[in-house]
Amino acid sequence: MSLKLRAPLFASLILLIVCAFTVSAIEQNIPLSQSKGGTLYLEATLESDIKASFLLDTGSSLLTLNQATFDALTRNQKLLSTRTSAARMANGKIVKISQYQLNSVRIGNTCEVGPVEVAVLPKGNNILGINTLLRVAPLTITSESVILAGCE
Repeated sequence: MSLKLRAPLFASLILLIVCAFTVSAIEQNIPLSQSKGGTLYLEATLESDIKASFLLDTGSSLLTLNQATFDALTRNQKLLSTRTSAARMANGKIVKISQYQLNSVRIGNTCEVGPVEVAVLPKGNNILGINTLLRVAPLTITSESVILAGCE
């Protein structure tokens, strides 16, 4: 086969491979609600069972659950403890946190993220942090919704 014939064949093969990998991602438009202070919230489902409201926070490194959500989640099941670590809070205070492995996180009604590590804090909002958001990136945030392009 001549070099002139190989180049278009190779380009076609590359295009086919790229298309095969991009077909699996589905873009989802997830509605947001906005607090009076301007923070954005969305709904997510943990372990296909527990629905909760989450603060959308690109500055937080972890998906974080408050104790009430964690208690509801572990009422009928045990989660795998992954580690205990220290975390710096927005006010600068360092607190000890326990981390666990979730098998399933679904943002909105249809954006399945898969397994995610979560941290548990005694109080405050549930927080959807960057460890979860990057798994469904790229994303676009508006005041009404977040568009997640990497959903399964």
